[in-house]
Amino acid sequence: MLEVNSHKYLKKHYQTTVALWPHNLTLTRLISRSLSRKDNTFIQLTSDSKDFWWPGLLIPLCLQKNNIVLILSERQHRLLFEVELPKLRNSRLGFDYVEGLELIPSDKKNWVLRYQDLIFANEKDLLKNRQLIFPESEFISSELRESMSIKITPKDWENLIASHSRFEAPIIEVHERLSRSLFSHSVSSDAVMRIDHRELFALKEILKDDLPLAMPWKRALNVVNNEWVTWAKLDNRKLSWDWYIEPLLPLQTLSGLLSKNTILMLTNLCQSDSFFLDLNRNKFTFNVKVDLGNKFDQEPIPLFAPKRQPLPNTSRFYRHIIRQCQRLILGRTRPTIILVDDLQLRLQITSELAGEFGLRVVHETTNIETNGIICCSCNWWIMNQYNFPTPDQLIFPLIPLPTLESPWIAAKVEMLKHQGRDWFREFLFPETLATLLKSLAIIRSKDVRVAILDGRMHYRSWGKLIFEALEPWVALERLLPY
Repeated sequence: MLEVNSHKYLKKHYQTTVALWPHNLTLTRLISRSLSRKDNTFIQLTSDSKDFWWPGLLIPLCLQKNNIVLILSERQHRLLFEVELPKLRNSRLGFDYVEGLELIPSDKKNWVLRYQDLIFANEKDLLKNRQLIFPESEFISSELRESMSIKITPKDWENLIASHSRFEAPIIEVHERLSRSLFSHSVSSDAVMRIDHRELFALKEILKDDLPLAMPWKRALNVVNNEWVTWAKLDNRKLSWDWYIEPLLPLQTLSGLLSKNTILMLTNLCQSDSFFLDLNRNKFTFNVKVDLGNKFDQEPIPLFAPKRQPLPNTSRFYRHIIRQCQRLILGRTRPTIILVDDLQLRLQITSELAGEFGLRVVHETTNIETNGIICCSCNWWIMNQYNFPTPDQLIFPLIPLPTLESPWIAAKVEMLKHQGRDWFREFLFPETLATLLKSLAIIRSKDVRVAILDGRMHYRSWGKLIFEALEPWVALERLLPY
């Protein structure tokens, strides 16, 4: 009955709302079936679904609320309450819910949690027998990692000393030793330096049984082991540093929860084999896997990635990307987005293009001219892409492979090497594909040109896998006058 009723209400909803994604009726029946049968379900949506799939999810949740938990990122949370629920009011359906951890809901209400709430609810064992729904599940690991991350500032050191004054001398000694080591080895004013996680054990040994009860020290001293990575971000001007602590395997934290509860995952990106391998290692499998929609029904991306482009390690590569960026920008009437994760290279490109195009060129800001040129990292664009009008083009001077200069990336690679696993195929390359596809999510079906100026697209065996992941696309072999 839930399938039939959800289907009926969705059709009624579309009498007053334009149906922007043709597979929502199928989606709402699949979700209804999963809720009724309590199957572990994985639904792969095509990238043209964008945020149009929300009614297909929400209508079954309005009709059946038994022990259901909806886990959302900050963006999804805003979208749900500011956009999607107001749209549903025309359907005369009520989304009966409790939000956050202040009040634990009855079995008859939907429970809406952010990822940080999910971690605390799991620690307090509040999620027994509840069905968990993860929209855009491609972000699970990164959302968990961000929610679990710990930051210790100079003020936190002061608070630790004030609350444990009898250990003041050894605590100061640990801090000064770390400071001398970090600043003596730093090579830039805002360097990021790895710290051995055993430094936290040294502090724990000093404090013995008198461990802090205040955050962030309580979490830092209780959870960290060799499956966490720790690093410092230095501020040479103030001669201070912040201590960052993140898990290498954030999904493992939920292994017990995922194996005991029923899960429904929706994703807008093609999940890599490593994603399912990680779930299988945590003793979790899906009863139902569905690919909904056909990506080849979408409008192809105009892709400029000609052959015979130089490799990044050649002397002529920099001049090549500057010349190509200049040619691509000429005559554009809407924004151009240039995506470079390497900060030094990005600032060089920004400076050089500003000399050619003046104030049109900006660095990671949403305040732009109509035909502005934004130089930014991929992550910045992914977080801010919904705040811009549709751009004319996205330019990738480099394929966005994760950099080993990131402490978390380097530590994850070290761990995989130690386990004898293929760290490139299992980790770096899937991360690259995910970054590319997330960067392009908003521009599908909008006639936005994509340029990749990295010769590895043609000269490396994995380059053809990128071409396959970007399908459908149509090649632009040469630049024509606008």
